[in-house]
Amino acid sequence: MKILLLTVLQSLFALLGEKTMNTDFTITVQEHATQPVTYTGTLTMHGEQFILEAFGTTSSYDGKTLYSYNEDANELTLSTPTRDELYQANPLLFAQAMADACEVTEETRQGVTTLTFVPKERVAIDLITMVVKRLANGDKQYAPAMITIKEGLRTTKVQFRNLGYSDEVVDFVQHAEGAFVNDVR
Repeated sequence: MKILLLTVLQSLFALLGEKTMNTDFTITVQEHATQPVTYTGTLTMHGEQFILEAFGTTSSYDGKTLYSYNEDANELTLSTPTRDELYQANPLLFAQAMADACEVTEETRQGVTTLTFVPKERVAIDLITMVVKRLANGDKQYAPAMITIKEGLRTTKVQFRNLGYSDEVVDFVQHAEGAFVNDVR
């Protein structure tokens, strides 16, 4: 079933190489038998570049430098991220990385495909599901709808809303006039 997975991921990244994706998202984290905690944010992506606004911080990656701006502290941190740090900030890169480490199955119904990732070896993550929808204007173009990560007693769901693609050119270099700059590159 990895053929469909690769088709879906290749389609997503090909589209992200041509267009800029904008989406709102909701992250819901639930520990066993506790009330879920929900966070909201926005994500703009073009290729591997992104701007992520969530948790009171704006993070952006221009392909080389990760910029993290904390408005409360008025501090801009510049760093050179590891691949693992990028996976934490970019769910599509994370899914691409997990494809090789997992057994993947898929189920498609009415243009909605659910990809299920089960790690081949014992790791902290028990199960990942990724729901993608086929775009109406593209035969083999997909857009992410939801990613669910099950880690022991914790379930994290990322739901994408108002997802759209545009030809907009975005500056992924973050500027924060008057902010304290912490350069750890």
